[in-house]
Amino acid sequence: MLFVLALLLCSCGALGQINDTTFDELMTSALRSLVVDTSANLESYRFTMEMEQKIDMVNLSSGDIQKLYSHSIGYGMANTTERALKLSLASLSYAKDDEGNTSATAIEEYLINDTLYLKADGNWTAMKIPGVADTWSAQNTMNQQLEMFNQSRLTLIGSENVEGVDCYKVRAEIEMGAIADQLSADVTSIMPMQSMNYSELFRNMALDVHYWITKDTHLLKKTDVTEVFVVTPQSLGLFGNDSDAMEMRINSEVSMLFEGFNESVNVKLPAEAMKAQPFPMGLMASEAAASVLEDNKTMLNETLQNETMPVK
Repeated sequence: MLFVLALLLCSCGALGQINDTTFDELMTSALRSLVVDTSANLESYRFTMEMEQKIDMVNLSSGDIQKLYSHSIGYGMANTTERALKLSLASLSYAKDDEGNTSATAIEEYLINDTLYLKADGNWTAMKIPGVADTWSAQNTMNQQLEMFNQSRLTLIGSENVEGVDCYKVRAEIEMGAIADQLSADVTSIMPMQSMNYSELFRNMALDVHYWITKDTHLLKKTDVTEVFVVTPQSLGLFGNDSDAMEMRINSEVSMLFEGFNESVNVKLPAEAMKAQPFPMGLMASEAAASVLEDNKTMLNETLQNETMPVK
């Protein structure tokens, strides 16, 4: 496969014999296979992440809008051989024109085989998820990105240097409507919140994804994801007199950088985590996502109880 990719890159004289679409498809197909094959043998990695989220709380009747913002940064590492992953995440949230009333949260999360350990507000909780292989595959940060990469229509944009590493830059087109039910089933198996309509949430989501693949090792170096979706009270299982006139418009930008491939990584669970209490029923496996959804749900529910929504 490596020979095929090199041949395609170098055979400029043969390009006149095939159209651009065919050439692009051959290139991306070869690159996809290389990434999947080399990633399957990945033993460890480190990663950093940064997320910006903008939420417009919209009263469709009056046109009033409350603007909310959050900024998160995180650092993590994974040992795929031992099925151990750690993520530390810090977030700041505030409303427009009310930046002085900023809230800060920090979490520490470990996935050890099929058990998720979470430290939030100084308290440890834990949840065991049946099926070690499936659990690790679904929660492994790199696997999550590769799953999206493998199910997307890819377009090779060109080459870029990322922190001194020469990379292919690839754009991924994902048809959310086609995989909404599958994603809904996957999330529901981990997060059994009956009131949530996950299929509707995923169908309302639009994704714009770019990947940077190292040219020498064919591993995922960087991911940029922009997602836009609309959340209604009904999709969150909320109902009120004015619920039909409310919605949240969410725009998120997430950037992840991977490094330290196959270097020594020691993910050690803190001793105090062994005394963790069970997760409350219905809590999501990823507290980072849980916090966002739960905060949004609370804010929307409070808004529905007011006659009008204040403009910020």
